[in-house]
Amino acid sequence: MNLNKYIFSGFLFLFMACSSPKPFVFKGIESIKMEKASFGKNILKADFVYENPNNFNLVLKNLDCSVFINDELFTQYKSDTVYKIPANANFVLPAKMQVELGLLLKNSVDILFNKPMKISVKGMATISKGMLTKIIPISYETTQQLNLKEALQR
Repeated sequence: MNLNKYIFSGFLFLFMACSSPKPFVFKGIESIKMEKASFGKNILKADFVYENPNNFNLVLKNLDCSVFINDELFTQYKSDTVYKIPANANFVLPAKMQVELGLLLKNSVDILFNKPMKISVKGMATISKGMLTKIIPISYETTQQLNLKEALQR
C-alpha cells in the first residue's frame, strides 16, 4: 500500500514539474538607438524589457515577432540567439531591427514631440525548460514614448 502512495506522489510531482510555462510579460522598451540612418533602410537597436512570471528558469531559443506602432506594422524582429531567462525576474532582450524611412517619417511628429505611442509586439517564441520545448504566443501592448530624437544624437 505504501508503494502505491510513493508511485502516486512521484507521478504527481512529475506532473507538477512539467506544468506549462506562463508567457513573458512585456514591460516596455528601455532604450532605443539609431545605429544606421539612411534614405532607405535604417537600423535601430533597442532593448525590450520583459518579465518571466514563472518560478523556474527558462531558455529562449527563438523569437519571431512583428512590432506595431499605433496599430501599423513598424518592423519585424527575429532572433535565434539562445538566452537564459532567470525565474521571477525582469530581463532585457536586445533587438536589432531594420525600419524603412517612410515608416519613421509617418510617425515623425509623434516621435519628435515625444508623444506616447501605442506599441504592440505579436509573434511566437520557442522556449525550453530542461528537455521540454514549447512554442508560446507573444501578444503584448503598451503605451510608451519613443525618444528617437535623443537616439539620433548619441
